[in-house]
Amino acid sequence: EWWGEFPVGIHDKYIGDYRDVSLTWKVTNQLAVEKDLTKLPNLLDLSYGVFGIDDAKAVYPITWHDRRTDKPVQSMPTYKNGLEFHQQQKFFLAWPRTTRVMLWGGFGFDSTQQGPPGCELGQELCTPEPIFKEDSTTACMPTPTRSPLPAEEAQKHQWVCEHRWTGVAGLVGFRKACRGLPVTKVETRGQGRLAFKAGDECFVALVRGTNDWWPQGYGNLGEWSLAGLAVNLPAGRYCDVAALPARFVEGAATCPREVVVGEDGVIRSGSVLEGDLLAIHAGARLAGNRRLRAGAR
Repeated sequence: EWWGEFPVGIHDKYIGDYRDVSLTWKVTNQLAVEKDLTKLPNLLDLSYGVFGIDDAKAVYPITWHDRRTDKPVQSMPTYKNGLEFHQQQKFFLAWPRTTRVMLWGGFGFDSTQQGPPGCELGQELCTPEPIFKEDSTTACMPTPTRSPLPAEEAQKHQWVCEHRWTGVAGLVGFRKACRGLPVTKVETRGQGRLAFKAGDECFVALVRGTNDWWPQGYGNLGEWSLAGLAVNLPAGRYCDVAALPARFVEGAATCPREVVVGEDGVIRSGSVLEGDLLAIHAGARLAGNRRLRAGAR
């Protein structure tokens, strides 16, 4: 793996893939920093990070160890930004035009000089605290629900485990089903909302959130009802895999958040929470599908 230099044509031959850190800046800018909501659709033009690096040679990290910050910084992809960062890593997984992405699972800190929980500054030797407790549960931080994290939570020396947050495991399955498929924009109503299809059986929708420390000026956009949106997916009850605490299990009959698509390809029910992302695909339909006529409720 190599990074930080413009490719000269020999690095990938002798070293390996290029760690393209530019893609995450583009995602973070569109989903956190940019205040002009009319520019949100530009996210669908995302096809590369560093100019000159082909996707076949690239691996895209959502964040990395030497870009940590002591405090939340909106332009920096960090767990300290809470829900805002979580939406960014969800999009990273749902975006089908990248072949390889890297998730991050780390720990909280008050200073970037700190090691993992159980290791304090000044210790010559230490033993990190285990992530798993004796009862097999984890010591990981709960999935955030606001941006940024409350100061006490953002600075707490604890396991964060961003890769275990709600929706990540389900989106890994979505990625396996939808990666590499052509992207088609789905027309939405209102600014701050974005939706696209990947192929004929995958659909993603998101709503921009807001940040308590750095308000973008557009206020709270609220929950987005998808009812009436024409997506032209096969009829059925879909599980929003981005809302799952674990991977989707074939044959499941319930899901924390569902989307119902009628036989006319129009969504009958389903919504996206503010600052969140929804993802459905034909391989994650729920058992017990009933016949859904056009216009039926």
